[in-house]
Amino acid sequence: MDINREISQAVNTGRVILGSNQSVKAIKLGQAKLVILASNCHDAVRADVKHYAKLANIPVYDYEGDSPALALACGKPFLVSVVAIIEPGSSGILGLRGSG
Repeated sequence: MDINREISQAVNTGRVILGSNQSVKAIKLGQAKLVILASNCHDAVRADVKHYAKLANIPVYDYEGDSPALALACGKPFLVSVVAIIEPGSSGILGLRGSG
């Protein structure tokens, strides 16, 4: 699976949330189906996301690229460290295996 293509497809055809605060909120509300973390995501944010995702049984995928690379995959001109997939659209993004 080409992760960058799937992220782009999810952003373009589905419903995603970008950013740590809104993503954590979506996790707490049980709206997220998958969370993607950039490799350079701040440790405190990473810990919060993984904690709440574990409680809600939502998979977390550790993206190999950093926040500029994740932003590029999302087609955004700003840094992106956390992406919450609410609806995958026509992507196969939910086929990713989370790291827990």
